[in-house]
Amino acid sequence: MLLQMKKKVLFILISVSFYCGLSQSREVDSLKLSLTNSKIHDTIKIKNCLILAGKYGGFSLDSLKKYTLDAIDLSKKNNDYLLDGGYYFMGVYYSEIGEINKAKESYKKALPLVDSISNKKKFGQILSAYANLLSETNELDEKIAYYTRALKIMESIGDQSKIAFTQYNISNVYRLTGVDTLAIDYLQRALISAEASGQKSLKGHILNNLTIFALKNKDLEKANTYLIESENICKETKLNLLCFHTFLQKGRYLDELKKTLEAENAFLTALKNAKKRGAPQDIMLAYTYLGKHYEEAGHAKKAIQNFEKAQEQDPANAERIMSPFSYMSWSRAERELGNYKKSNEYLLKHVKIMDSLNSEKNKKSLAIAEAKYQTVKKDKEIANQQLELKDKASEIQKKKTQNNYMLGTIVFLTIASILLVFLFKQRQKRKNQELLTLKREFQIKTLESLIEGEEKERFRIAKELHDGVNGDLSAIKYKLSSLLEMNNKVIKEAITMIDDSCKQVRAISHNLVPPSLEKFDLVEAADAYCANLNELNPSIEITFQHLGDVVDMSKKAEVNSFRIIQELVTNSLKHADASNINVQISNRNNLIQMTIEDDGKGFDKTNIESSGIGLSNVQSRIDYLQATVDLISNEAGTSYTIEINKETLNGN
Repeated sequence: MLLQMKKKVLFILISVSFYCGLSQSREVDSLKLSLTNSKIHDTIKIKNCLILAGKYGGFSLDSLKKYTLDAIDLSKKNNDYLLDGGYYFMGVYYSEIGEINKAKESYKKALPLVDSISNKKKFGQILSAYANLLSETNELDEKIAYYTRALKIMESIGDQSKIAFTQYNISNVYRLTGVDTLAIDYLQRALISAEASGQKSLKGHILNNLTIFALKNKDLEKANTYLIESENICKETKLNLLCFHTFLQKGRYLDELKKTLEAENAFLTALKNAKKRGAPQDIMLAYTYLGKHYEEAGHAKKAIQNFEKAQEQDPANAERIMSPFSYMSWSRAERELGNYKKSNEYLLKHVKIMDSLNSEKNKKSLAIAEAKYQTVKKDKEIANQQLELKDKASEIQKKKTQNNYMLGTIVFLTIASILLVFLFKQRQKRKNQELLTLKREFQIKTLESLIEGEEKERFRIAKELHDGVNGDLSAIKYKLSSLLEMNNKVIKEAITMIDDSCKQVRAISHNLVPPSLEKFDLVEAADAYCANLNELNPSIEITFQHLGDVVDMSKKAEVNSFRIIQELVTNSLKHADASNINVQISNRNNLIQMTIEDDGKGFDKTNIESSGIGLSNVQSRIDYLQATVDLISNEAGTSYTIEINKETLNGN
């Protein structure tokens, strides 16, 4: 019974890994929800059904069956998409419920649907699952051949996870045929591969198998070490199947230590996990071990109750599934209560099963001997063929060496020529790139010099207007104000005109060198600029908006950005006949966007110069900032959108 149980572990381990790699970041609930969404394509639903089947393999056989059948149904409606996965999981399900022939048929249907070249991993996995169902007696050669083929495939692609699974399978073959040394050796190899691949659930099952051998050899210290690690994995993964086997072995270990109460709790925990999965054979095994535990502890009545519950799980196959030790223990419990007839009945069942097992062991021994004989025979045939081919191979090798020498010379010269041409082109390309870089740097320096010169000239003119002309006008106004007592109308008009002139001179001075730009940042300067223009142009609505993050640029970049806004707004005021002008600055993810829009009459973009709107100064500043511009102009108005990438911004 324990051996059959360990064979079953493999199916679930494989099923969990078959498609789970596709969904490490997805939750089960979201996968279920996708199956009811009509907008999601059937191919995605098929894949999600298979993922759910793999996830539920270690928890619920009913869910495994449901999602597998759903996947097969959808697959047949969609050109057999991933139908191999559907048949694979049906094989897993049938093997779990003990219908081995149906499981074999399902795997045989899956194999032809998988390309063994392009999808080696999946092909090797199905081979391994099919091999696990083959008998260790009549089909031993075929079983070993399938496993060996699967292992070679997994080793060729370097998949440590699947290598671990296959090594685990091979260890089971040797264990079931009584070769414990090789079984333990392959388990140790599988443990290393499982740790390398991060397969925690498989590692837990390997540790449980090592525990079985440790208990068999009475090495309780090793058994305890394996169980501690396996129990930690059980707590972490919460897989019912793994926890079932872990606590089953823990109960056996505690029985060896005569810790009766702790052993009972361990077996009850194993039973609880078996019931959660709903696997009848696991439940049967848990009740069987509880029965044996109670019989050894002197509780004959409890022992019989648990043996009866074990038999109730599958009455038709109970005798085939339950191990001989359970019937021997059951016989002793019945004798303890004075039920000698039943005691003899179960003793006879024990003898019958033992005879059957001994017969099967003999068959396995014969099968192993036959396999060894066939291997030796094949080795001799291969050796003879190799001797015959050796002479021919040496002659062919000489010719090949000569041909290879000539071919190598030609290939070397060809590669050398190609390499020289490639190096020459790369060098030329690098020089051209350096020239382009120098040209670009020169253009940027030229633009920078022109812009700096223009700013200096603006500053000089603004200073002269503010300190010179504006001062003179103020003096004239003061002198004329002294004559106001004469109540001369002409003088009043002159003073009013001087006030207007002072405002215009101040506005021109501020436009040339805005004080807000010197004291504050671009956003504040643009806001103040638009507000001042609103006062000077009451017939036009000029609005300003700032969106997003704080605009953080060098002062040079801010000055050039402000000049672009200033010149485009001035163009709108002078030429667009607009009633609304909107200025907007936004900053998102290192991308600064300036938008200047009006609802004026627009202009012909293909003939900008003839329209009287000179944009060369704006374009120079855009080039300096390494920005991009998008211009839309029609009868509904004009819109400029300038985008500045702060990562490539000059001076940032």
